[in-house]
Amino acid sequence: MTCSDFKIGTFYIPTSDEMKKYKITSNDSISEMTAERDLNVNRYVVIREKNSQTEWKNGIGNGNPTYEILEWIDDCTYRLTYDSSKGEMDEMTKWINENNGIVVSKIKIEGKCLFYDATMTTNEGQKISQEGVICVE
Repeated sequence: MTCSDFKIGTFYIPTSDEMKKYKITSNDSISEMTAERDLNVNRYVVIREKNSQTEWKNGIGNGNPTYEILEWIDDCTYRLTYDSSKGEMDEMTKWINENNGIVVSKIKIEGKCLFYDATMTTNEGQKISQEGVICVE
């Protein structure tokens, strides 16, 4: 598989405790933070079109989806922001948009899964990054 196989279609993001770890780089210091994991969410289902995606917790039609805008930088890298035109955003999604979104880039492809690094650089110059995986349904 190549990066283009992950541009359009239905995908899933499995959840794990590993995926809740964030690395924070500020000036010369690096620290790690672990976010609280919602144990009710086993995986996210992502429906991706060319420049947007809709993300559902535990399956399509389950609860309220999250709407995201994808700005492709190259074949394997994009900037993700949240689409405020499709509903209310919480404080976290507003903050991410105010800090120019999250840049998602490929680490490697194994089987039907793309491993990625998601990095956000805040307006204060702090880098927050998380590794993750997205797989073809």
